[in-house]
Amino acid sequence: MLIWQLLGLGLATGGVGALYLAWRRKVRSWPLVVIGWVLVLGSIVSWSQTSGVDKGPALGIVAVVLIAMIAVIGSAMNAPVKKRRTVAPRRPSPGGQASVWHEGLSLTGSVLAIVFVGLIAAIASCTALFMVGRTAGMEHTANLTLTMFAFPMVWAGLATFIGYSSNAVSKVLVLMGLAAISTVLLVVTMQGT
Repeated sequence: MLIWQLLGLGLATGGVGALYLAWRRKVRSWPLVVIGWVLVLGSIVSWSQTSGVDKGPALGIVAVVLIAMIAVIGSAMNAPVKKRRTVAPRRPSPGGQASVWHEGLSLTGSVLAIVFVGLIAAIASCTALFMVGRTAGMEHTANLTLTMFAFPMVWAGLATFIGYSSNAVSKVLVLMGLAAISTVLLVVTMQGT
């Protein structure tokens, strides 16, 4: 068992190192990216030999994340400290100053949209994902686990998209498209049960 753990740590270290080297290059190096992810996958497979199919991959993912965090901390400690640049003071716009009340409402509306609209869209899409998996005959525990891992990632992705996209039309189209696809999938899978 110790050999598999050491092999898993070595593969994870090599995978993180290859991905770091690919990230540092100015031009994307697909061979390094592929090698890095193959080594990370090999590490997870190696860890699955230590504690079984259920706990082993979880230990492998934890090992990869810890090695990546150690690499990030080491890189941050060795990076030169940049001198802060002075920021020019902001000048008020010539069209008049916006009221604090209006700016507060705009910020509050954005936060509410990110939290609630993104939450509702994430719940709808992950429910549709769960129903599609159930209709396809996926084992219940695996389906539930996949859905539980997908939910925070979908919500975070939608929140980031809603928060950073400056095009309101693309926000509406993405959210309406996601809602429409989720609704269609839910209706189709509900009729199958």
